[in-house]
Amino acid sequence: ADGSVVRRAMVRYVLLLLDMTDAARQPDYKPRRLEFAVDAAGRFAKKFLAENPLAEMGLAVLRGGTCEVVAPLCTNSEEFEERLLKAAAEGPRGRMSIASGLLRAKAVLEDSPPYGAREVLMIFASMSNWDPVESPVEGVIGSLQEKKVRVSVVSMSPELRVLRHVCTQTEGGLSVALDANHFQELLFGHVPAPTCGPRSLIPKLIRMGFPRQVFEVTGPVACSCHLRLHSRLYMCPQCHSRVCKVPSRCPCCELPLVSAPLVARSFRQLRPLPAFPPAAPEAEVARGAPGTEAARCCGCQLPGSLRFQCPDCLGRFCEACDELMHGAL
Repeated sequence: ADGSVVRRAMVRYVLLLLDMTDAARQPDYKPRRLEFAVDAAGRFAKKFLAENPLAEMGLAVLRGGTCEVVAPLCTNSEEFEERLLKAAAEGPRGRMSIASGLLRAKAVLEDSPPYGAREVLMIFASMSNWDPVESPVEGVIGSLQEKKVRVSVVSMSPELRVLRHVCTQTEGGLSVALDANHFQELLFGHVPAPTCGPRSLIPKLIRMGFPRQVFEVTGPVACSCHLRLHSRLYMCPQCHSRVCKVPSRCPCCELPLVSAPLVARSFRQLRPLPAFPPAAPEAEVARGAPGTEAARCCGCQLPGSLRFQCPDCLGRFCEACDELMHGAL
């Protein structure tokens, strides 16, 4: 709004670390911390991948002093949620090891392309930490900085100093939720692309493919990504493999596959629509006055209370259209 230049990471590789230790049995978040966190993580992944179509997200579970990757980096929120529920069915157990989680996260993210932002988002529930003697947290921080991995934490428990130290050293953020609603607010605050810091990536051109949609007139054909039969598929422009949806990565040539609307949606975060100021009362046409027509919204064209006005075109909008433009379009 002030004309300043803002750099944000449009291509993001995010690994979600979910605490499924014994601390997740606590009932302060209903029904338990485990079920609450699983539900929040599923909804977060769906919104994150919808608003960041050029991003990929994976899932790892912290349980029993170890960290297990249950979902690799992907763009499919349905596949992510399926693996999340399968991991949650095993239940919480054991102690927390922050170092084990960060080491596994580094191993997953270090193979991602260097032009993307590497992020770790941890949903934390424990109040203690038990790291192996051979791999303390201090030794992991240096390797995270070297790989430019940013660590952020949303915690359901009081702040741990070791978490604050990790987040500060990797230019991430640590937030402690006061209640369930505050937790949702903090978690979904990580959906927008982060600003690029002084140690951020150098901008460069990224090779992407825009596949064309093909209809298989001879009968259903198996996609290359899941080997499932489909009548409508997308053809990779480089190797002509068929995938069932975009955005995705071609399983044969590893080319990122996107579409023009998805790219446009990603760049909406660079230049977000500024908030509309309240419309002046004298600008509204009085409803019901003799010889006058009821004021209509410039969006939905319905009469009603026009509370917001665009500062550029001076068009007046109702509350529903204002929320749609600033929250979805």
